[in-house]
Amino acid sequence: MSKAIKIILISIVSFLLLYLALIFWGIKTISKKIDQPISYLPNLIKQLDSTNPYSTKDKVNFIVLGLDKRDDALEKTQTTDTIMFVSLNLKDYKINTISIPRDLWFYNINSKINEVYPLSLSQPNQFSFIKDNFQKLTGQNIDHVVVLTTDNLIKFVNLIGGVDLTLEQGFIDKQYPNPDYIKDPKSGAPIYKTVEFKAGQIHLDQSNITEFVRSRHGGETAAQGGTDLARIQRQQLLLEAVLAKVKSGEFIKNSSQLFDLYKFWNKDIAKDISDLQSLQIASVLGENLTKLNFNKIEIKVGTTAKDGLIYHPTKFINKQWVFIPADKEYKSFQKFFSDSIK
Repeated sequence: MSKAIKIILISIVSFLLLYLALIFWGIKTISKKIDQPISYLPNLIKQLDSTNPYSTKDKVNFIVLGLDKRDDALEKTQTTDTIMFVSLNLKDYKINTISIPRDLWFYNINSKINEVYPLSLSQPNQFSFIKDNFQKLTGQNIDHVVVLTTDNLIKFVNLIGGVDLTLEQGFIDKQYPNPDYIKDPKSGAPIYKTVEFKAGQIHLDQSNITEFVRSRHGGETAAQGGTDLARIQRQQLLLEAVLAKVKSGEFIKNSSQLFDLYKFWNKDIAKDISDLQSLQIASVLGENLTKLNFNKIEIKVGTTAKDGLIYHPTKFINKQWVFIPADKEYKSFQKFFSDSIK
């Protein structure tokens, strides 16, 4: 073997070893930043080469539950304030969202629908219980469940640098629970404080996002900023604003922020969707991720069973103020969901 060939072979082997060393260093560095073992990324990449179960699906359906766990001087509860059905259309690149009022009466559990989550805590398989009940309610297959707390929401919005949105109707809530009183009822702090959001462009961050999504005493009607229906509308506005910022790519300023977002998703959020499943969904969408559109769908609320999918009865049920469906079997309710996300 000539000297020239030896030099070439040595050079190739050296470059190959250097390349492998760089890959190993990269995997080791990234694994450390995302708090995963060094074998995690290679195994994840290997699994991505297997058959993708989402490639044959038209839609992926989620139930997103917003939990404001309270155990304070004003309230003790683990019921969900926010209940959102989210259907990701993999063919039309559309995110359809339908917010379900927390006061909707659900005959299967003989209680409001917001009691499904607290009941799930005592079940052998919490997420299966949640999915099964919401499948019965909506008539739709539920693929995944995501549970967000108020603290999660504050942290997430802080991680992406806040969001901007336009509020068409401003509101003033004079009965918003005062955090100072909740922290120390003996401090002399008033029980409630006044919260105001003016109409127009609003920037939401960790300083005001909780008040924005939780307030429900801003008026007598939804249009005035009061009631759970107004809160649902604001939550959908927030979701739309978050999606717009994510699509723009402007929320990622550096690699450190990206790693922090992953750790937040991986460690902080209660869910039944894995990293592999998330990547599989993303791979089906591919470059069409940036084409995703947000579609808000509202449930019609009437005064009787004849003019709405749900309505308030003239008398309390189990001494509670509730919405009830137009029919006890939820057939019209289920048809609405089916027709809305085609």
